[in-house]
Order: sequence, then structure tokens, then C-alpha cells
Amino acid sequence: MSYLEKLFNKIEVEWIPLEEIATITIGEFVHKNAQDEEAQYPVYNGGISPTGYYDKFNNEGNKIIVSARGANAGFVNRISKPYWAGNSCYSIGIKDSSKVNWLYVYYFLKRDENKLIGSQQKGGIPAVSKKQMEIFQIPIPCPENPKKSLEIQAEIVRILDAFTGLTAELIAELTARKKQYEYYRDLLLTFPKDNLMA
Repeated sequence: MSYLEKLFNKIEVEWIPLEEIATITIGEFVHKNAQDEEAQYPVYNGGISPTGYYDKFNNEGNKIIVSARGANAGFVNRISKPYWAGNSCYSIGIKDSSKVNWLYVYYFLKRDENKLIGSQQKGGIPAVSKKQMEIFQIPIPCPENPKKSLEIQAEIVRILDAFTGLTAELIAELTARKKQYEYYRDLLLTFPKDNLMA
């Protein structure tokens, strides 16, 4: 029996709506003119990356954020430092960290990100509603034994964090190799114009 098979051997799982284990809040609008690239706190809205920086924050960090509106509605990210959530950004905070690991929930939501994106409400601006987020089902292992449940969740997070780190290293290596290839390609295939046939 493999390590993972032992980890998940005969465990019970209870599917729980996200609203039962987490708070889901929408952020506040901050005008682009009030933002400053020199400010400390990133501003998240309906995109994949920060839309700017602000000198105040409205969330402490260790939260899951989900784009609420726009082409990327349903995109899932995690933030460990203080940030400003805009009015197109859901912030998800775990209610009881002695029962649920926020990174475990993040990885599960990230895994099902395409479901969230695929369930965008169509119209003028694509959106994922707060109700859709609230009823989203999260599998909690060993719900009757919070200590064992947290241990399993933490182990899942540890494994996925390790793979995430390896993936980032591979991407960086591939990027470096591509630049190296382009450099040598250009070097080897660039000839003085004097040598070209007329």
C-alpha cells in the first residue's frame, strides 16, 4: 500500500458548503487615482494580478481571494500578507482554524477553478455570485475527529506546496533555457550584411 493510500485509507469525508466553514466578503472600491505604485499594499479586483497598490489594507492576509466580476470571474488566488480587496474581489477567511486549514480550502477551490469560471453568470459583465461561492461544496476528511482531519489537511497542503515549488522551479528553468536558446539562435544566425549575396 502506497503512502497516499495509507493516508486516505478508510477515511470518511463530509461535503460542507463553503459558507459553513468560511466567511465570504466582497471588498470596497478604491479609485485608481488613489492608488500609488510606491504604496505597500496590493489591490485585488476581478483580475489575476494586483490592479495597483494602496497605502491602506482592508484584509489581514491568510485569505483566499476569488475574482467576482470580469473576464476572470472565478479565478482563485491566495494571499498571505495584508492587502486591499476591491469591490470585484471575494475574500474567504476560515471561521475555525482548529478544524479547517485555509490552504487546504485554497487548493480545493483552485482545483475546481474551471468549474467556478464555467459557472459565470453571463450578461454585460461576467460574474460569480456570492451565493455560488456560499454553496460551493468542500470535502472535509474525518469531520468527527478534528485533530486527525487537520493532520490530513496539513499533509495534503505539504504535498501540494512541494509540487507547486517544483513547478515554479521548472517554469523558471524552462524560461531561462528559452532565453539561452534565443540568444544562441540569434548569435549563430546573425551574419554581417557584407557577406550577404546581392
